[in-house]
Amino acid sequence: MLPNTEFKTEIDIKFGELTKIVTWCETYCNSVWGYDTKDYAGSDPGKYMFYFDNEKDYINFILWKK
Repeated sequence: MLPNTEFKTEIDIKFGELTKIVTWCETYCNSVWGYDTKDYAGSDPGKYMFYFDNEKDYINFILWKK
């Protein structure tokens, strides 16, 4: 978890899809970002909290995930 991060969103991710999302963040985010696992994915999607230090990165992530 990033300390004092004001931009965050919790998303559900199916098993095997986390790598795709992390790769997107590594490619397109210009500032510090990170995530915490709330519930691991298995037969049901997992819950993950993504944190962004930059509002533009956060908004781009939200739009991409829609």
